[in-house]
Amino acid sequence: MKSPGRHIVIVVFLLLVSGFPLSLYGRTLLRSLDDLNHKDIRIGVLIATWQENYARQHFPEARTIPLTNTTDLISLLRNRDCDVVFLARPVCLYILKESPDLAFLSEQAASTSVSVGFSPEDTLLRFEFNKFLKEIIQSGIHAQMVDRWLERTDRTMPVFPEAPVNSEIIRIGTTCMDVPFTFYQDNQPAGFDIEMARRFAAWLGKKPEFVISDFSGMLAGMSAGKLDMMINYIMVTEERSKKYSFSDSYLTTWSSMITLGDRLNNAVQTEKNRPGIGERFYNNLIRDKRYMLLWNGLLITLLTALLSAFGGTLTGILICFMRMSRLKFFSIPARAYIVFFRGIPQVVLLMLMYYVVFATTGINGVSVSVITFSLIFGAYVSEMFRTSIESIPKGQTEAGVALGFSRMHTFVYIVLPQALRRVYPVFKGELIALIKLTSIVGYIAVQDLTKASDLIRSRTFDAFFPLIVISIIYFLLAWGFARLLETALPTNIRQA
Repeated sequence: MKSPGRHIVIVVFLLLVSGFPLSLYGRTLLRSLDDLNHKDIRIGVLIATWQENYARQHFPEARTIPLTNTTDLISLLRNRDCDVVFLARPVCLYILKESPDLAFLSEQAASTSVSVGFSPEDTLLRFEFNKFLKEIIQSGIHAQMVDRWLERTDRTMPVFPEAPVNSEIIRIGTTCMDVPFTFYQDNQPAGFDIEMARRFAAWLGKKPEFVISDFSGMLAGMSAGKLDMMINYIMVTEERSKKYSFSDSYLTTWSSMITLGDRLNNAVQTEKNRPGIGERFYNNLIRDKRYMLLWNGLLITLLTALLSAFGGTLTGILICFMRMSRLKFFSIPARAYIVFFRGIPQVVLLMLMYYVVFATTGINGVSVSVITFSLIFGAYVSEMFRTSIESIPKGQTEAGVALGFSRMHTFVYIVLPQALRRVYPVFKGELIALIKLTSIVGYIAVQDLTKASDLIRSRTFDAFFPLIVISIIYFLLAWGFARLLETALPTNIRQA
């Protein structure tokens, strides 16, 4: 029998060779920025930002980890999957206020300037914004905004004259996920950037319409012509300058490095009580009436799912009969339709429909979602119907015709009831899958249930509680739809 010690040595050797982080990752003490330029250090940044470029240039030995939002970066840091997070100082101040387990490694790591983005073809609106910016700086309004949102903690939107409701609309892209620049307060967009945008719209005599999406969706929306401007603490990079036009810088702040408090060389170990379930419930749902975000998101999810299920079923029936037709004029397009809509990932197809197919139209995100999901659902439903109909022996159709029934009556009274019984379990499963599929509509600036949880997480930095809540809601929706379908259908169809 071989010695177990030899096996242990081999396992340890393989772990070392594979780069398994036995001690350094997430554990070594940090004293200053000089400690970051090491192969075992991982720096979390927002993707395609100035901070990402800075980290790669100044800490080439470290591994830079780009993510799409601040909440995921903080979760990564807390899980010790990265060592520091590089963000704007005002954002870090809010994070540290909400998260006593985190601390500054460097409060003033580098200076950062931000601008408003416009279409590269635009010249007038950018010129107007630069003129507006000079006016509010000279009048002192800009200094008041800096004090209100970046220096004080009691941040609330001020009241100021705005354009009438029936005024021309200016579409403004933002994420509402970056406190204190753009976030939700009392279920309304608020923050430094939001106030700036609203004041600019009022200065133009227009009504602002905020299009809320993630950062990549905002950039895509601007490229597709669905936005007039975008404002979301946007740092101008060389790559972005090639695709968009930018205003003069409206704010210059510091960027900071934050890390876990126990990673600092001078850290004072204190006992930190984890918030209880009651406190987390209050912070995530009750505070600032955040439950309304979930409620509004639930309504959007229900509306999208119901309309998509209805439209997809009708589409599936039509495609099914085309697919089964003996005429190639109908069958070939139906086959191509099925292959196309079942072969492309749903999220890619949704973004193509919104940012390409319907880019120049005025159709909103919910309508595009319903159309897209109806087409996707119809492709699957058509094949379910076809296979269930073809599974019925042809002898039954021939027997019905021999008994004097027409082919239509034979199909309606003999074939169809049996086909529905066979397709019912699969159809029910696809319907539940459709409900869960609606969770991707946040990619095209639709505030559904999943997007609502993202907005809440961006305020509380609680990675799990909002996700658990919407998981329960989605489960109840799926279970409720399944039960509703069972009770709504005739007994002879439900009983397989």
